[in-house]
Amino acid sequence: MKHLFVLLLLLNAPLAWGQTSLQELDEALREAEMLRQQRIEAALEAEARLKQLGIEVQRKRRELEAVARDITRLEREKRMIERSIEGLQSQIAQAENEIAGIEVKLGTLKGRMIRLVEKLYRERAGRYLPLLRSQSLAELLMRAGWVQYLGASDVRLVEILTALVRELHAARARLVGLVEQLTRKKSEREARIAALEAKRRRYRAVLEELRQKQAVEQVRIVELNKAAEELERQMQELAARMEAEKRRLAAERRQREAEAHAVGRTTITFDIPRELVGQLLFPIPGGRIVTPFGQADNTWQVIKADQNYAPVRAAANGQVFATAFYANYGWTVLILHADNLLTRYTNLQEPLVRTGDLVQQGQIIGYLGGSAIIPPDEMWFSVILSQRGQLVAVDPAKYY
Repeated sequence: MKHLFVLLLLLNAPLAWGQTSLQELDEALREAEMLRQQRIEAALEAEARLKQLGIEVQRKRRELEAVARDITRLEREKRMIERSIEGLQSQIAQAENEIAGIEVKLGTLKGRMIRLVEKLYRERAGRYLPLLRSQSLAELLMRAGWVQYLGASDVRLVEILTALVRELHAARARLVGLVEQLTRKKSEREARIAALEAKRRRYRAVLEELRQKQAVEQVRIVELNKAAEELERQMQELAARMEAEKRRLAAERRQREAEAHAVGRTTITFDIPRELVGQLLFPIPGGRIVTPFGQADNTWQVIKADQNYAPVRAAANGQVFATAFYANYGWTVLILHADNLLTRYTNLQEPLVRTGDLVQQGQIIGYLGGSAIIPPDEMWFSVILSQRGQLVAVDPAKYY
């Protein structure tokens, strides 16, 4: 049994050496990949927000342009109303001037008629006295209608001028009404212009805020892309370090195996004791050997299955000696078939057997796919012998 403990240490050593370093590098690489993916997703979300902000900016810009067009139209209408008011005020002033002129003429005619009446009064005071008591031009005209001494032309002229004054007053009233109406329209336009100006100021404030948000998102996208690029660079460095560590470990393994081979050349060649285990069963049904034992100084055989995560079977009857998990290599199962014979199965998912279990030849002990560096359709299979104090791996292919 002492040999078995020595053998177990020998079998686990190639997997354990460098495990911490490779595991740390692998974890750092996974963490960097996760962070890079998070940065990429955040950048995509920021780009989506930026796109939405661009749509909102365009919409607000169109609304702002519509408000500007409305303001321009109302200001044009306001100017037209102001010109109309100026024209009406000019017509009102003209009508007032005409009214004043006609009233002067009427005053002149009245004075002349009064003088005529006074003359008649002096001649016939008693007969024409009621004319002097007239209180207005209309009364005077009415009372003077029967005065035979007034000239017919003066009476007609007074009537024409009086009618004209009435018409001018009516026209002036209409013009004043139009001015008031236009003034109200002007006030309405000014109120609407003021409301639109306030709306335009609000839109400009919102537009400026949206543009600031756009700038923030653009900066965020740049920063996230830079962070993703930096993480990509770090991942490349980690991958290079992992590859260098793998090469270093492989070189160390080859050196140890060369030393073991150098010692083994001075001893006898070991064969699998068929009388103890019988003929070995190929551990992956339907699989094929893609890397033979001894190629590239491998002390194991690389078997490729016809599918990912294929089942792995025990090569012979025996007892599970140990199960162990390694971050880079997955689960490894060691089966003891005799005091001096072990088979090893590497790149398993969590095995279906436990230490101490008895297994039969062909029994499924697990499934491929537990390693971070070995493909999920490959397995490293080793056969290890201990005879006369020597430990050596032999080619399993000779005994299938």
